[in-house]
Amino acid sequence: MLRPLQESDVERLSQLWLHLACSNHPSLPVRFWMAQARALRRELSAKCRSRTASSECTGGSSHWVYTRPGSDIAEGLVTISDNLRVETIFVSPGEQRRGVGSELMAQAKFGRIQLEARVLEENLHGRYFLQQHGFSETGRSYNKAANQDEIQMNCRVA
Repeated sequence: MLRPLQESDVERLSQLWLHLACSNHPSLPVRFWMAQARALRRELSAKCRSRTASSECTGGSSHWVYTRPGSDIAEGLVTISDNLRVETIFVSPGEQRRGVGSELMAQAKFGRIQLEARVLEENLHGRYFLQQHGFSETGRSYNKAANQDEIQMNCRVA
């Protein structure tokens, strides 16, 4: 089931993201990803500070969380920024290959004409996932912090 991000999701999602980032980017040290995870936690928390009565997070980005039916535990997240970029999309290992990522991507595409995503060159799983959902490479730039190319991918939705 998809629902908007809630403040209670932030810690679990940032820890899950850290685990997946380290797993999918073996050439980068854990400390690199720990700094990124702290930034993600701050960003998600900041979005949740201005909550509505239902405790959903608001802000300039759209954040959608996947939970198993009958559960409130976040098992996946997609974040789409105002400039129509998929900033992050990930699914817990136990829910991967069950259509959860596709459900999150469908939510990201909903009502949009096109989307952009960026993925580090060594993240083969991420690149393949994006290709499976209609994204194609449109450019590359060198990411000095990661010491590798970052691939820009675009998808025309409508």
